[in-house]
Amino acid sequence: MSEMTVDTKRKGRKSNFLQRTIGKWIEKYFKYLMITPMTIILLAIAIYPFIFAIRLSLTNAETLNFRNPEWVGLTNYLHVFTSIQFWKSTLITIIYVIVVLGAEIVLGVALAVLVDRLFRGQKLFVSLLITPMLIAPVLAGIIFRLELNPNFGIISWLYKSIGFKAELLSKSRALITMMVIDIWQWTSFIFLIAFAGLKSLPAEPFEATKVYGANPIQTFRMVTLPLIKPVLMIAIIFRLMDAFKAYDHIQILTRGGPDFSTTTLSVLGYNFSYTQDNFGAASALAIIMLIIVVVIVKYLLKIAKWK
Repeated sequence: MSEMTVDTKRKGRKSNFLQRTIGKWIEKYFKYLMITPMTIILLAIAIYPFIFAIRLSLTNAETLNFRNPEWVGLTNYLHVFTSIQFWKSTLITIIYVIVVLGAEIVLGVALAVLVDRLFRGQKLFVSLLITPMLIAPVLAGIIFRLELNPNFGIISWLYKSIGFKAELLSKSRALITMMVIDIWQWTSFIFLIAFAGLKSLPAEPFEATKVYGANPIQTFRMVTLPLIKPVLMIAIIFRLMDAFKAYDHIQILTRGGPDFSTTTLSVLGYNFSYTQDNFGAASALAIIMLIIVVVIVKYLLKIAKWK
């Protein structure tokens, strides 16, 4: 009887030890097991295409030999860097990004401050101001293609009515028109992020500025802007990445023309792929664009002191 009791106790201790071990293991690793399926999916849709693009950039891939292209090393990168089109597109893209990003930051923050000071109708104004952002870029391009039509477009008609020629897609004006469309659509993104940041700020610093007699401009420069800087940097980084690869409305409205005046790097990548039938050069250009964006974002993070 005593031997059976001893055996039972031993089995009980072993069972408890096993349960504790399994419990500790689950507590330590179960959270990783839960995110494993999503991690695999993300790797499949992000890492694999990236590796495939690098591989493709080192080959002479075309439509006919896409499945079995020949290895050409860094020839495509040399082709891109020695192309006049690449340097023209780079300049156009830099101008595009600087202008639209600068305008969107100024307008978005200004609108956020103005709406934040309203006592009534904030929800209505927020709803109206974020509406352009909710429109798909392709659809926005189609809308403006109709509105800018010189024969029946409302924008062209308004332009004519004030005494100007309705040539908003001419060589000298097409890039400006593309930038205005981008500013119209994506200022709402900066506005929304800045407005959310303003709503999360504590009241004490602003009460202190009133005590010391600071005017609204001083309050904004010394208190508001530094406090919303981290949130604003997030919006700037996202918009910079998006503006750098601007493509949708440009392709629909001008296809990079007239005379190469609106050919950004993304449009040039499309031309490499489907106009020149050179998928290797297009992939090399995509990798170069990625490196440029990573370097710029890293610099912005350094400015924001997110090391």
